[in-house]
Amino acid sequence: MNRKKNTTSVPTLPQSKINQSSLVPPPQIMSPNQSYSTYIPPEPKFDPNDYITGSTTKRDIILYKEIFDFLDSNNNGVIQPMDLRKAFASAGKYQPKKQIIYQMIADFDQDQSGIIEFREFVRMMSMHPGEKDTDEDFENVFYQFDLDYKGYITIDDLREMASECNENLKDEDLENIIKACDPEGNGTIRKQGFIRYMKGLQKKN
Repeated sequence: MNRKKNTTSVPTLPQSKINQSSLVPPPQIMSPNQSYSTYIPPEPKFDPNDYITGSTTKRDIILYKEIFDFLDSNNNGVIQPMDLRKAFASAGKYQPKKQIIYQMIADFDQDQSGIIEFREFVRMMSMHPGEKDTDEDFENVFYQFDLDYKGYITIDDLREMASECNENLKDEDLENIIKACDPEGNGTIRKQGFIRYMKGLQKKN
C-alpha cells in the first residue's frame, strides 16, 4: 500500500514583511588586546576650525594639536595621567609624584572625566601669562606642596619639592620662604598665608 508523501510546506514570512531594524546583529568579536573597559570610540576627522576661539587662530590650533598628539602616547585622542608621567620622564629633570600629576589633570579637566580632551587642552594652552591667577589657582599650587592635605606646608615639604625640581636650596633659604608666608611665626605655611604671599608676588610682577 502506497502512502502519500506529506507535501505540507512550512509557511514563511515574505522578505518584504521582515522589519530589518528589529534584527539583532551578531556580537562583535574583539581581539585579545581589546577590552570593553578601555574601549574609546574613534575621534571624528580633525578640523581646526571647530576649536578656534576669540584668543586663538587656526595656526594656533594646528600647533596645539601637534603638541597634544606628542603627549598622547597611546594615540587614543586624550591625555591621561600616564601620558604626563611619560612626558616628564622623557624630559629627565623633574619627576612629579602621582598626586601632582592628578592635580595637573584636574586643573584643566572641566568635565571631571579624569582625562584631558583636546578642547580642554586648547583652553589650557591659550591662557595668557598676563592673566591674573585666582585664589583657586593658588590653592591648587598650595596642595602641590601639601600632598597629605594637612592644611599647612612644613620645611620638609619645601625641601622635598626642591629636591624633585633639582633645586639645591639650603635650609636657610627654606626658612626664609616660610617666614615670608608665616607672619605669625608658627613655623609652617597656612593656606591663607600662602595665598596672600602669592598675591603679593603677583602685584609686584
